[in-house]
Amino acid sequence: MAKLVWKIDADTEQHEVSLVYQMLMGKAVITIDGDTFDISTGLFRLRGTSQIFRLGESQAIINFPKKGKPTVVFDGETVEPEK
Repeated sequence: MAKLVWKIDADTEQHEVSLVYQMLMGKAVITIDGDTFDISTGLFRLRGTSQIFRLGESQAIINFPKKGKPTVVFDGETVEPEK
């Protein structure tokens, strides 16, 4: 399974979002500031979906594009994952 981590500054504090996923199997587990959520969709159903989540008082979106790696959008901007 692949893993991506984003560090996002919001509401005067830094938030950490990590995602462990397997696109073909439709498995995805997102951890936001230590709280873990299973957002799995089922076999072949993860691509082309989006999930909205909160970072403090703000909203962010995680996108699972039809091609490529998942992305996080916060405050209208795509946030690059840690390397």
